[in-house]
Amino acid sequence: MSKTDTVAETAAPETRAAETKPAAAAMDHLHLWNRLKRTDPGATKPFTRGGGFRGTQIDPTWRFQMMTEVFGPIGKGWGYEQMDWTIAERMIFICARVWYLDPETGERCWTGPQWGGTEMVRRRNGIEAPDDECFKMSMTDAVGKCLLQLGLAADVYMGKFDDSKYREESEAFFAAKANPDLQPAAIEAFEAEVTTRLAGCLDLDDLEEVWRAGVGVRLREIGTVDPAARNRITGLFARKKAEILRREDTDGREAA
Repeated sequence: MSKTDTVAETAAPETRAAETKPAAAAMDHLHLWNRLKRTDPGATKPFTRGGGFRGTQIDPTWRFQMMTEVFGPIGKGWGYEQMDWTIAERMIFICARVWYLDPETGERCWTGPQWGGTEMVRRRNGIEAPDDECFKMSMTDAVGKCLLQLGLAADVYMGKFDDSKYREESEAFFAAKANPDLQPAAIEAFEAEVTTRLAGCLDLDDLEEVWRAGVGVRLREIGTVDPAARNRITGLFARKKAEILRREDTDGREAA
């Protein structure tokens, strides 16, 4: 395996100051993590191991689907490579790492390497037999650990799936995500429609009528998949209300 040397350069004080970003901008570092962290309960199932250990198993195909959704098809937007492998104690171990193209810059990035391991022998009804899936399962194990470094399915590993309320929220989130009315194009069209309707509001009664015409319910649904869009549309109502109140106040003073 190759080694990568990291070289640190010392910048002038004024250069470092110019490159310093506001603390709020640091939240951008969690952008990919936040897109990948929530797990679809439908892609999980509980499992138990010797010694009473319990956990949540995540469907590998769902992991691939999520990576494809965020980065593009495997081999083009992301992928993985085997770095090493070994056999010990009747187990096959594979070391792998994942690469992906940064959605904003197009830069090729890599996760750290991770090892996955699987027993080479299956035991069924007291009879041992070679497991022809052991290499594949070891690679799947290694890749899954690499994807966790990006945040994929992080909520499972952080123990949030132990909370039944959180699982219910996740079920609602993925159900909404699969709704055609909540896809990006549909949300954009809805936002444009609301903007047009608000432009025609002359008073608070008109504003209330627009809100009650299903907007409130739709915004709650939109908020499960796109909180930023929900906040933008809610902001449209707030600004329109402020505009109407200012106009009514001005008209009141002129009448007096």
